Amino acid sequence: MAETDDRRKRVRVPVKSTIRHSQYQVLGTPVFQENSAIDLSSGGISFETAREYQIGNLVLLEVQFNEELLKILVCVAWVKKVKAGTYQVGAELIAVDPVDKRKMQKHLNQMINALQAVKKTRRLTSKKKAVKKKTVKKKVAKKAAKKRVAKKKVNRRK
Repeated sequence: MAETDDRRKRVRVPVKSTIRHSQYQVLGTPVFQENSAIDLSSGGISFETAREYQIGNLVLLEVQFNEELLKILVCVAWVKKVKAGTYQVGAELIAVDPVDKRKMQKHLNQMINALQAVKKTRRLTSKKKAVKKKTVKKKVAKKAAKKRVAKKKVNRRK
């Protein structure tokens, strides 16, 4: 999806962490599967799974952040088949303990700040490269101009 097509309302941060997920059930013990999270925002999460969830399913997630296990209830917003037996799921956060929500937001803010620092460094580096290219072009143009002037002088003497 191109950036111009992106309809996201919140900043999403790529995450490489293991999550556990289970179809939400009121009674009984949840049966968790372990997979990888893809990205996270203050309002949603996407993850990979071998289980084919349906839009609207409630899913209980356990996400590990900085040695802390956060439990989150989400509602599946979209499902995309990636390859045979693997799905990508996007889900909206429905219920998060307020303490866990603060921990998650703190972690997200740290990750967003780190990403912004990397982007800023990349912008500065590309600006330096652009300035360097301009300087090189100016030097080349000056040398070429000097050569033309020298040629004209030589041609005038003849």
